[in-house]
Amino acid sequence: MFEYSRDPRPRDGVLTISQDEAQALYDFVGYLGRHAFDTFRDNVPGFRGKSPDMLRHLGRMRDLLENVMDYPTLDEELCWDEPKPLATDEVHALLLTEIANRSGIRFLEISVYWNDERRNFGTLHLAVDDEAGETCGLFEVEDLAGEQVNCGPGWAQSGADLDETIRIFINAFPMQQLEARNEDCINEMLSAKVA
Repeated sequence: MFEYSRDPRPRDGVLTISQDEAQALYDFVGYLGRHAFDTFRDNVPGFRGKSPDMLRHLGRMRDLLENVMDYPTLDEELCWDEPKPLATDEVHALLLTEIANRSGIRFLEISVYWNDERRNFGTLHLAVDDEAGETCGLFEVEDLAGEQVNCGPGWAQSGADLDETIRIFINAFPMQQLEARNEDCINEMLSAKVA
């Protein structure tokens, strides 16, 4: 095989990537994320993990993919039940703390599911201030290790109707952070399995 005397560099000018090439890059980065490890421990037989350097490189590639892939929005991937009104004593403590002394607040709980097979995604808690036109939301989801993760609370302008308000909070959900947390869970489970 021919070896170059220096690393290759990008060609001059604007570069383009075809849909097939973008899909191949997406598949390759996903494969590396699931199957490539560069950290091993002699004291833990079978341990494998990803170094901070590898995680940084994978993160950069995922950032580049954001520019060439058309990811579905969460509101296209998720569905939800009809909102259930909650009494004040049923409201999540973080949400109560966030609304402080506002009056006239409606509290709602919405069960959210993945569209395929209606697998549970989590629960969205809303505190709707109709007078101010604002809504405070808190998502409760479970990671792969079964630990409860709270996302929020956070305020947003209410949508034209309740369905639009729910979409606003669903689309604001930090999915990449949950996926990174789940990837860490998978690595921990793998290392525990071989230990």
